[in-house]
Parts: sequence; C-alpha cells; structure tokens
Amino acid sequence: MENKTRLIILNERTNFHKSFIIHNTAKILLLSIFVILLFLSSWGLYRIIVPHKKQIEINDNISLKYNTLNLLNHLMSSEIIDSTIFKEFKLNNNHNKIIPNIMPVKGIVTKGISHSNEIDHFGIDIAATLNSKIKATQEGMVIFSGDYNNYGKTIIISHPNNYFSLYSHLNKARVNQRDYVKSGQIIGTVGESGKSDGPHLHFEIWKNNVIIDPRELIQEYKIKDVSIK
Repeated sequence: MENKTRLIILNERTNFHKSFIIHNTAKILLLSIFVILLFLSSWGLYRIIVPHKKQIEINDNISLKYNTLNLLNHLMSSEIIDSTIFKEFKLNNNHNKIIPNIMPVKGIVTKGISHSNEIDHFGIDIAATLNSKIKATQEGMVIFSGDYNNYGKTIIISHPNNYFSLYSHLNKARVNQRDYVKSGQIIGTVGESGKSDGPHLHFEIWKNNVIIDPRELIQEYKIKDVSIK
C-alpha cells in the first residue's frame, strides 16, 4: 500500500477543520520543484553579485549600444565628463544651420553602419595610414577626450544644432575636454587603440539621439566606400 500523509488544519475558535491527504509521490514532486526553484534563484542572485567573465564581455558590448545622449549621461554620472561643461556651451545654439560635413581623414570606408544581434555598428570605419591627421568635422566643443572601453582613445565633439561627432581608435589626441575647436582643426592622429584590427578611424555623427550616416553628409566617403552592403 502506498504511504500517505494526512495534513489537518484546525481552528479552535470556529471549530473549523479540514484535512488533506498527500501521497508520497506528490510530496516528492513538490519538494523537487521547491529545490529546483531555490537553486535557480540562488544561482541567479550569485551571478548578479559575481557576473561570469563572459557575461561581463556581453554587458560591455551591450553598453556600446547607446545613443549619444545616453553615452553623455553615462560619462557624466561616472564623473568622466564634468556636467558643468554644458553650461559653457549650449547645445541648442544655431550658427547659420551649419552641419558636420568636413572629412575628418582621407581614406577608404571599409565598414558602414550595421545592426546585428551581436554588436551594433553606429558609424563608419575609415582605413587610413597610421598617424594620419584627423580633423574636426565641424566647429564645436570637445566634451570628451580619453580612453573609452573598446573604442580606445576617443574624442567626442558637441557641435551647434545638436550634432555630435565621435572619433575612436586614435593613436594620439591633441585636444582636451572643454577645448573649442574650429572646423577642420587637427584634433588627433589615426591609430589602432582599443579593440581594433588595424589603423583606422571609427567615425560617428549623431543629431541628438538619431544616427546620421556620415556618407550622407560627406560625399567623399560615399565615393570611396568599399564596405559590404
């Protein structure tokens, strides 16, 4: 005969009583479910506190999927960018509706903007000779100049009319945060810092949080484009 367990619930105040019969098979099943849920929740909590190395890499890649405003907020919250810098340079100014359309470096576009399940690519890669001079695509204020994640040595410039430009994998940066640069001014040199397969410039243009393809603003890059469509 199968063993059974009787569970009795009593309420002395109301004289209510109820009994349940639980078979051993059901007890084992419920206990197994409880143990599995306890293990999964404990393991999940552990991985939140101590992430796996692979998860850290995934998180780093996800962190690169940003729009400019989120990136700036991250840099400011990390005190990498001084938040008072925006009081000195208004992002809503308008100087004859100028746009970032100066070619920062001579070269060939080898990779364009792409979206994939692994890593989004929000700019273009321009193959160029090591230490080639990089120019500001338009006048503006340097709001970041330094090492940033897999991007290596990076410069971010805030331009009039809510445009931003980003230059990464530099060998050297010749400007500092808060510097006001002129259109076409040399700001650094081409390198392969960060996660890079060779000397090139990773170049991005944003308008607020909207991706702008540099090839649409700079005709030379549309002509010298050998990236895979």
